[in-house]
Amino acid sequence: MLTAVTTAEEGEGPPPHLWLDQRGAGWLSSVLIVGVVAGEVEGMLAARVGPRPPAGARCPDCDGELRGCWAGYERWVRFSKRVERLRIGRSLCRGCGKTHALLPSFVVPRRLDAAPVIGAALELAAAGRGHRPLAARLSLPATTVRGWLRRARAQAALLASRLWRLAQELGALAPRAPPHDRPLAVLVRAVEAAHAAAARRLGEAGLPDRWGLLVAVVGEALLSHRSSPWAGALPAARIASDG
Repeated sequence: MLTAVTTAEEGEGPPPHLWLDQRGAGWLSSVLIVGVVAGEVEGMLAARVGPRPPAGARCPDCDGELRGCWAGYERWVRFSKRVERLRIGRSLCRGCGKTHALLPSFVVPRRLDAAPVIGAALELAAAGRGHRPLAARLSLPATTVRGWLRRARAQAALLASRLWRLAQELGALAPRAPPHDRPLAVLVRAVEAAHAAAARRLGEAGLPDRWGLLVAVVGEALLSHRSSPWAGALPAARIASDG
């Protein structure tokens, strides 16, 4: 099950951060997806250390304050031909004592490949490119890219609906989709609209890129199998002021 609360806090202070709670029955810890702006990605990869909890991050179980950050586990992230190792931190809830892994928004849950790589494939496929040319362009196995596209197409309408809802909550108007539009084209357009709405409302300084925002909003559901318990449950991004 995926759960989160949608809030938008405005006011003075540093730019906001996006984070998302991703929780499954029986898990010992949850995952919070922390928005990382594009300019900070390379520095984070060079340091091989993931994000710290943003100010205001709360426990999804008891709403207690999350405090501290320590080394949790290591995972690999692939950017086409380049593979990087990243240490994912954990933070502790002062209320219930549970720990929460802090996943940067350029990492797709349970996937090796980075969000910008998967996003590029979705965008090109939406324009009509087949999975084999895409795989060659991204230097990835054709079966990997084909699997992404199949799963994203199966979830596209549901994911696009969630993104349009977020865009409307941030003040955008949802236009009527062209008839007989490709599922991935619908999804890509919704990603662009949600990111544009967030940038207008909050400013781009503290936002991840559009694919990072997609991960922050839909998490595991992006490339889930239809039989997955995450496939039909969509969380909401929580936007919290850092300061």
